[in-house]
Parts: sequence; C-alpha cells; structure tokens
Amino acid sequence: MTSNINQYDVAIVGFGLIGQICAKVCSQYNLRTLVIESKSDTEFSSKEVSFDDESLRLLENVGLYDALKVFLNKPDFTDIVLTNGKVIQRNPVLHTDNDFPSVCTFFQPEIEKIIREKCKADENIDLLFNNELINFNLNDNQVGLDTKSGNKLKYFEALYLIACDGANSFVRNKLDIESVDQRYSKNWLLVDIWLKNENSLENVFRQICDDKRPTSYISLSNRRHRFEFQLLTGEQHQKIIQKNNIQNLISKWIEPNQYEIENISIQNFRGSFANTFQKNNVFLIGDTAYQMPPYASQGLNTGIRDILNLIWKINLVVNFNCNKNLLLSYDLERAQPIKQTIKSSIALGQLIDSLSMAFQKNMPLEEAIAPEARDQAFGRNNNIEQKESKKGIFSHLQSEMIINRRLSNREITDKQGIACLDKMIGNCFAIFSKKDVRNELAEDIYEKLINLNFKFIFDYSNFNIGPELSDYLEAGEIIIRPDKKIYGLASKGLNINKLVSELLMQIE
Repeated sequence: MTSNINQYDVAIVGFGLIGQICAKVCSQYNLRTLVIESKSDTEFSSKEVSFDDESLRLLENVGLYDALKVFLNKPDFTDIVLTNGKVIQRNPVLHTDNDFPSVCTFFQPEIEKIIREKCKADENIDLLFNNELINFNLNDNQVGLDTKSGNKLKYFEALYLIACDGANSFVRNKLDIESVDQRYSKNWLLVDIWLKNENSLENVFRQICDDKRPTSYISLSNRRHRFEFQLLTGEQHQKIIQKNNIQNLISKWIEPNQYEIENISIQNFRGSFANTFQKNNVFLIGDTAYQMPPYASQGLNTGIRDILNLIWKINLVVNFNCNKNLLLSYDLERAQPIKQTIKSSIALGQLIDSLSMAFQKNMPLEEAIAPEARDQAFGRNNNIEQKESKKGIFSHLQSEMIINRRLSNREITDKQGIACLDKMIGNCFAIFSKKDVRNELAEDIYEKLINLNFKFIFDYSNFNIGPELSDYLEAGEIIIRPDKKIYGLASKGLNINKLVSELLMQIE
C-alpha cells in the first residue's frame, strides 16, 4: 500500500520474521500499520528454523499457513543422543490437538519471501525498506517517529510502537530499559547446507551430546539441513569458519562433494530479558525483549506468543475505544512465561553439556546431570503459560487452575472431524454455553458485549465437543478471549452477569 498519510495505528520497527508476522496480525485486526526496516527488500536472515503447533495455528488464522506449508518440513522425531548414538530421549513428531505437527522446520529465507509478498499486497500495511529509525518521542496519545534513508528524512506518527529490531535494539536502548543477564553464554557455529541429492540425511531434529563438541543437526527439507557446533574455549572465530574446517566437522554425516554451503554464521547463545517489556506506548517483542538459547527452539515461538497476547488488546483500544490501561497486562502476562522459557532453554543447554561430560569421563548419567536441568529440560515444570495468571486480563474470582488455559483448536470439530474452534471464534471474545444466555444478561451488559463484537455460541448440533470444553460447559458458561485463552467460568456461585461485569471493568 502506498499513501501520503503519515499517521498510523501501529508502527513496527524491524521486519524480520517476527516483524512480518506481527504486521499481518495487525492487519487482520484492521490496524493501519507502518513497518520501518533499515535493510533492503532483498536481505533475509537464516537464524530461525522451526515453528511449533501454536505458531502454526496463528499462521493459519492470519491466512499465511496455506502459502507456507509447501516450505515446511515435519521431522520424523526429535531426540537427544550421546556420541555413540545412544538415545537419551526420543519423541516422534505427531499432530497435536491444535491439528498441526508439534514441530515443523524450515529454511527462513523461503518463509520470509512469502510473508513479505503478502505484506506488500496488504492494504493495511505500508513498508519502508532502507529506512533507519533515528529518533522517536513519546506522549500519552502517540509516538513521533523520525526516519532516515540516505540524506532523506521522514516523519511519521503512530498510536503505538512495536519494537522488533533485535538484540541490539535501538528502541530498547533509547528507552534505557536494562536487561537482566542470566549468566549463560556459549558461542556456536551455524552452518546451512544444500544437498545435491535428496534424502541423503535423516529427517530429524537432533541434539548430540558429543563428548568433544556438543552439536545440533536439524533437517529443514529434503535438501536443506542445519548443523550447529559449539565452539570450544579459545577457538578463533575466523579460523573455525574456514571452509575446510567446516567440511571436517560435517564429514561425520556427509562428504564435501555431496553438498554446498549456503550460510555460515557464529551466534552467541545466551539468556537475558528486559526488566520491562513496555513503556508508555512502546512494546518490546521477541529478540528485542529477551534472548534465549535455541536448544528448545522457543525463541521465535515465544515471540509469536507475544504477538498473540498483544495485538488483540491494541485492537480493543484502537477500534473499540477501550481503556488503554488494559495494555499494561501485556508485560504482566508475558514476563513470567518468558522467564520460565529462558530458564528451561538454559537448562537444556546445561543438560547437553552435562551428558557430553559424563560420556567423556565415563560417569553415570544420573551423577552428571544437575537435578534442575533434568526438571526443566524434561518438562516437569509444565504449564509455564498458566503461572502468575491472576496478574492479567483474567477473572480474579476463581481458581488459577481454570483460567489462562488456551483451548485447543480441536475442542470443537465438525462432523467430518475437522478442527474448527478457531474459525468459530475468529478474533473475538466468545461466550460458550449449553443454552442461549443472551436473555439472561442484563440489558446494558448485553449491549456492551454486542458493541465489543462478542460471539455467543450455544448450538452444537453440527459439531463434536472435546472433553475439556464439555467439562466446562457442565459447570456453566465459559468466556474465551480472542487469543483462545479462558477468561473465566461461570458457576452456581459466579453467574454469567457477574463474570462479564468483571471483564468489562478490566477493559472498559
């Protein structure tokens, strides 16, 4: 979209994969969106390699999945193995209750090209490539943005600024937001190769606890694969990236004449997070807000959860004139899950190092692995998203065991077994009930819900209801947020009028 108007609902700084997905979600909510990107339209990153099922679910909801699926690869399994090939943990990659594989891998430039073209064709999105954000000013109502392209200066205004400009974020630094260092830092060599013959390597997502050099091997497609090698103490970066050294590292899997090297980089795997994810009208998401080791491949997926949490709230403020204080819930709801995810990612890195050392020294594995690493890496601290839930836009009148759970897409299916909960709800609040509750709502409350585009779902004659939703409906009416999380559940002691009134007090 091209326009002479310099006022927007949302400005996004940084047009990497997170910035692209964020722009498409903003557009889905009919938010006029400006994207500011310092690089050219032809530059792409190769850092990210995987989506989980929650991310794929969001991509489908914004109309991107069908265009991307041809470039997505479903590994046969994920595993952790020792140098001798002994399997420590192996999980087959299966479809989840969201109707997508638990993990899909990809080659990032292919994904970015598709999403960029979708953004270019989107009438709600203006793209500024080769433009650097050089300054911004905040007030209660908007953000003033100064950009520079060569010698040309431009000025824009937006109600909200979303920073997706990476670990060295100009936005975060200008806001003087400090980062909390988790004291974990490892340098890794990342190598992407293209095979001359298809299917020469296994289709897996593998962490190798090599006693000499911890390694990751990730199949991205039939012909593209990622190798990641931990750098050893004292190893010189310029030396390790030489072609013959890389070929020697990969020679355990494949001979040099069987592939071409596409990308080489050295990445610092570290853990840190900003001490706040928002300030006034500015929000930090993804790598701008935190860094986490990629062992569990949650960096990109966590950034997508940020988008899922934030944009529907901005929509309520911009398009429905709700109280902007509800946006304070972004930091409240995201901080704890992000910290826990970083902790789990670091623990998995520690687990890999511990297993490598145990094999090297011929130690019993149970002696080599720190208990916290086992607990975090193997999932004993589950349900990260459900912790600290009373701090956000959820009912404070009932148990945390009920609220903040995200209903899976298959909690409602049609008679052919196709998941359709997301399509039924769309991007709205919804009230699920066993009967039509509209007449039970106070007239003023009902009118407010209609103005907020609430959906009322009570006729399931053409659908099958999943066990979790069925249990909730037996207790009473259930309110679902636009991100498909449970706001609250009505019951004998908490009727629907009282529950809805509590929600309206939080967002109006």
